[in-house]
Amino acid sequence: MKLVTRGHRGTAARRFGAPARASVRLCLGALLLLCGCGGGKGVSTVTTAADSADQVMFGVKQVLTKNGVQQAYLKADTALDYEASGRVDLRNITVTFFSPEGIQQSVLTAQTGVYWMRTNQMSARGNVVVVRTSDHATLRTAFLQYDQTKNEVTTDQPYVADKAPQHIEGVGFICDPSFNNCTSQQTHGTAGRLVMPKQ
Repeated sequence: MKLVTRGHRGTAARRFGAPARASVRLCLGALLLLCGCGGGKGVSTVTTAADSADQVMFGVKQVLTKNGVQQAYLKADTALDYEASGRVDLRNITVTFFSPEGIQQSVLTAQTGVYWMRTNQMSARGNVVVVRTSDHATLRTAFLQYDQTKNEVTTDQPYVADKAPQHIEGVGFICDPSFNNCTSQQTHGTAGRLVMPKQ
């Protein structure tokens, strides 16, 4: 696939994975929380960030692979590439996770994100919502991190998970992208008529 740029602003659509780190630099990146926009200060912060980026791309679509197998598909309204740090900042992101067999497992949305090209790690911030494809169970938190090498999703922040009639709250977890196998902390809530005690 090709990358089209106009100065620092353009459109990108590329495939990348662990074996193609050089090409990653042109496209994807960091999921970083940008300053909130309130009055002129917010606008100034965003403008400065865009001006200092090596590339600014719009309508970014990326396939994240490992050993040639698709693990996730990322879309972002805007991507700011910082070559020196190996970071790409993303705004308004959607990440679709897949099983090794190519079956869609879950979909994540967030306001901002960061992809670290040297470590193949991604994080999402700001109204993070994950919906599991199989049963539409929903998880909400302020921050999530995805380790492409381990194929794990983690957070150290409070979270809320709902699948009627179940409601679970906790602080911190480690899960696979399907959110079927999870280790959680400080978990409490309701599971139908069963009330889970706080751990």
